Amino acid sequence: MRVFLLHIFFCVCIVTKLFSQDDSLAPTFTPDYVLKDGVYLSFKDLQTNNPLPKENIVTGGDKTQPDFISKTLTDNKEIIFSYKGSQYKAEVSKMWGYCQNGNVYVKFKDDKFWRVTVFGNISHFIATIIVTRYVSNGYGMGYGGGFYGGMGGYGMGGPSVPVKQAETHEFLLDFKTGDVVECTPTNLELILSRDMPLYEQYMKIKKRKRKDFMILYIRKYNNEHPLVFQK
Repeated sequence: MRVFLLHIFFCVCIVTKLFSQDDSLAPTFTPDYVLKDGVYLSFKDLQTNNPLPKENIVTGGDKTQPDFISKTLTDNKEIIFSYKGSQYKAEVSKMWGYCQNGNVYVKFKDDKFWRVTVFGNISHFIATIIVTRYVSNGYGMGYGGGFYGGMGGYGMGGPSVPVKQAETHEFLLDFKTGDVVECTPTNLELILSRDMPLYEQYMKIKKRKRKDFMILYIRKYNNEHPLVFQK
């Protein structure tokens, strides 16, 4: 019985060692790490740093040009690409993003691609989105100024009407889940809570000042938790 238990223990040690070695071989993102250029058909392609290479894109264009990928996705609603000797079609509107010249671009709202300004386990990008605001039409009782209401209805200057306008917003991309949320202190706090010492450090900053320190703490988190690509 004792010999059997020793044998089991030996096997467990060997398996653990093998998995440990396997994990250590996973590539880690560092400032000198080269992201492969190509198209991300899905978020998984980014997680594995395995995009569709531009060499596989059959759609016309000069592949030697540094903006080949962005121009191809802008000028076409779908692309044709080759894979293992066969050709396939992919709709641009359903693509996750792309990497060009080492920069990651994510598709977000209105089928436009936006460059990731800070890349890591917490990524940051800026995008222009269409937002609906409710503005007073200026008639009726009251002052008729530009009153904004969250749900519509009646403002100080009369009934409010929906007005669509373009606004520039900041967003966070959680590399662990692929979720994209607005870049607010509250949303950042949720991710930082995975590192309690860093989270507590951030929470000690006065609430009204936390927004000013968001990029700093995004970078701190990424430095403490280097991004590891899946295999």
